[in-house]
Amino acid sequence: MFIETIMTKSTIQYTTKHLKELGLFIEVSGRTDSDRSRKKALEEIERRMDDPEDTSLDANSFADGLSSEDLIVVGPPSAIESPEDEPEIIQAVKAIANLASLRVTLEEIQQQALELRPVIEALFRPEPLTPEQMQQATDKSFAKTLIKFAEAKAARDQFLPEAQQAWQILKPALDNVDTNSNPVLSSVQNSKTDKS
Repeated sequence: MFIETIMTKSTIQYTTKHLKELGLFIEVSGRTDSDRSRKKALEEIERRMDDPEDTSLDANSFADGLSSEDLIVVGPPSAIESPEDEPEIIQAVKAIANLASLRVTLEEIQQQALELRPVIEALFRPEPLTPEQMQQATDKSFAKTLIKFAEAKAARDQFLPEAQQAWQILKPALDNVDTNSNPVLSSVQNSKTDKS
């Protein structure tokens, strides 16, 4: 399996249905799946298609075209790629931030997937599909939306245990800040009261 790597501090990997079959992944700088990261990935794919020395891709690799929506995130964005000497709590915060990104992505695509539910349910009923249902079921966006939903859910589920561990680190720190701040304020107020 060939993995194209651009060495950066924080990276995210993409593939497409076509590239996945070739075992090919594109890695670009970035902490989360975003429009900017996807644009970088498309630029890297185009660069490789135009590179005569790179035989893994060519001008005919994407005969039907390629857009940012065709890109597939390979697993969740890497949460902890920080130097080993980075404080554990910083790594925990980054993990929670990545969980937030995965959760938002999942909920956005979930709304689109839910709109397809009536068509999916109709596929399992004996009654013939209506012309509208036939059109929806055979539309390119039908399978693409469901695949993106499945990938987003799998990525969130895969990353969740790591994020839960991060929360176990972050939660006591937040609780500590909360409980430490109040006694300090109350002791200052008590001191002022005693002096008066």
